[in-house]
Amino acid sequence: MKTNNLPAPTLRVARLVALLTAAALSLSACRDQEKESLPDPCKGQKANPLTLTFTEAFGTPTPDTAYNDQPMAFEGPEKPYTSYQWLIGPVDERTGRRIGVSFDDQTLGSIPVRLIATRPPNLACFPKDDGVDTLTKTLTLVPNDDLRAPIYGKFQGANLDAPADTFSVRIYSGPDWQFPDSPKPLDYLVGIPKGCRVPYRNIGITWRGVRATSGGCSSIPINKGYLTTRDSIRLEYRAEVSPTIIDRVFVGKRVR
Repeated sequence: MKTNNLPAPTLRVARLVALLTAAALSLSACRDQEKESLPDPCKGQKANPLTLTFTEAFGTPTPDTAYNDQPMAFEGPEKPYTSYQWLIGPVDERTGRRIGVSFDDQTLGSIPVRLIATRPPNLACFPKDDGVDTLTKTLTLVPNDDLRAPIYGKFQGANLDAPADTFSVRIYSGPDWQFPDSPKPLDYLVGIPKGCRVPYRNIGITWRGVRATSGGCSSIPINKGYLTTRDSIRLEYRAEVSPTIIDRVFVGKRVR
């Protein structure tokens, strides 16, 4: 805009208009930038956030497979959910966030487990949300003497308090130590604590977990052991470190 030949008052007005226009454009740009930098409250939100978990005996989490003939726990999430309805198989109906279920030794195969849970609707992110969520997962039950359980194997690792001091732990099935001619094998765990070659003999096995109550070199029980992934194990146990007994955790990776 040429302003050199304008009268002084007109020139001042033109400059003022130009300044106001520039200020308005700058303010608008700042507002747009501020709007873009604000976090989206709906980012990461799910229209159906419902989850459920299966837990075998000894507190062993399992995603989809378990032995029959044992007590299990089915559990839904806490808040924001307020009510829970379970349908296990075609006829068994329960209520409650956490329920106990026992399957007999004749129940095998795929068991559909449906959970219907209610919560306050999230209308801010999902205008059609009714607050009722449904999730169905399939639990596969196998015979409680099935030796294909992934908990069997050899694992190399270390205690959390001594990560460089590695050793191996083995969970396996073998002949009855008292009655070698018996056709029914027993389960064993060997290698806890480090250097012990005397197996735990009285142990319980779930599809992904183990608990040992007697045997080994110290006869101190292994409180809980379970697979954190199919090829990673965690064993929580007590060890005699003279003159005290301490709690230890072994973590290892499958090597066989």
